Amino acid sequence: MLKAAYLRIAALLFLTTGVLAAGSMSGSAAAATQQGCPVGGYAIVACPVTNDAVIRAAVATRLAGSVSSACCVVDVQVCNGAVTLRGQVDSIGRIDLATILAWSVRGVACVSNQLTVSPASTSDMALVVGVKNALGRQVFVSRQIRVQASDGVVQLTGAVATDYDREQAGLVAASVEGVATVYNNLSVLDDPGGLF
Repeated sequence: MLKAAYLRIAALLFLTTGVLAAGSMSGSAAAATQQGCPVGGYAIVACPVTNDAVIRAAVATRLAGSVSSACCVVDVQVCNGAVTLRGQVDSIGRIDLATILAWSVRGVACVSNQLTVSPASTSDMALVVGVKNALGRQVFVSRQIRVQASDGVVQLTGAVATDYDREQAGLVAASVEGVATVYNNLSVLDDPGGLF
């Protein structure tokens, strides 16, 4: 009885090894290896109904508008259900979002996210920090000032107590190194007592 069980296991291993060897020699697997497929040459069927073109279109559609845009183009490549994302985005959060959205597509076997944060976005983040630090050193600053930056252009939004504070906030922001233009969209509160 035990000998029969060993024979069945040996036969199963032999058949499995034979199927894998035959699969690795097939034309589609050899073509996948020549195309630089990240799967290593084995044809993996992620979903029998969904092919790579359908997966690529679905991933690109999901990324459009939320991760990929006119300024941040994401290149989507698919090989046997393995999705590769390349390009630059404007934040680390968008890199994580791209991975989640790609995995949510039916038929995706794995995701290789090679997206990076664009250098312009990195300098914009440093600019925001610099402006916030400069504003934070001022007596008039409230916590209601929000700072945004894009390519050296800084936008201030929120509320301050007086017109003088509004003007000073714009001047302080403009004095920070790297700031080319300041859009001062701060509003002045009618009741400065509620600000502090």
